[in-house]
Amino acid sequence: MAVVTEKRSGTELALIEAASALFAERGFEGVSLREITGRAGANVASVKYYFGSREGLIDAVVGRMAWPVNEERLRRLDALDHKTELTVRALLGAFFEPLITEVQSTPLGEKLFAKLMGRLVGEHPYEFPEEVMGQFREVAGRYVTAFMEACPGLSSEEVFWRIHFSFGVLSNTLMHGDLLRKISEGAVGDEALSKTLNRVIDFCEAGFQK
Repeated sequence: MAVVTEKRSGTELALIEAASALFAERGFEGVSLREITGRAGANVASVKYYFGSREGLIDAVVGRMAWPVNEERLRRLDALDHKTELTVRALLGAFFEPLITEVQSTPLGEKLFAKLMGRLVGEHPYEFPEEVMGQFREVAGRYVTAFMEACPGLSSEEVFWRIHFSFGVLSNTLMHGDLLRKISEGAVGDEALSKTLNRVIDFCEAGFQK
């Protein structure tokens, strides 16, 4: 996958990191190329040179974030396959926890990273590049099979829906955590993303087993 595996130049990385931060703050449609290149210390022509277009830059941002998360999801699922019994909680952890790994390696702060991840799964009309979509299909197919083993009696259609709903919970949580803190007037405090993800897993585990 070119947007992920190729070695990036300093200018390419600067553009990707600048775009990531701005997209997290205001969404994919709310940021101009001039804002991105201004933050990156590059010129507008560099976007076309390195990425072909603004859409190509967005794809590079998405690929840089999604690819390692999905790779880790597959690695964790392989590790679980060696255990005698799969559980819903273990599968949800293997699916969601790689986000923490990515947080630790991203130049973005935790809050910006969470917002960007939320926008990736919740903002339209953006469509994932085919290379990333192909990997998502592989991840989804393998996890559906595993969840069916952990939840005998559920059809593949039902499992797809429950994964979809679970991902919706995660997306909404990542995008609107600040809003929840404001509405709650202090009842909900600022907490680490890892703790919030545990809350998501608790909630989705209950929904999956209902």
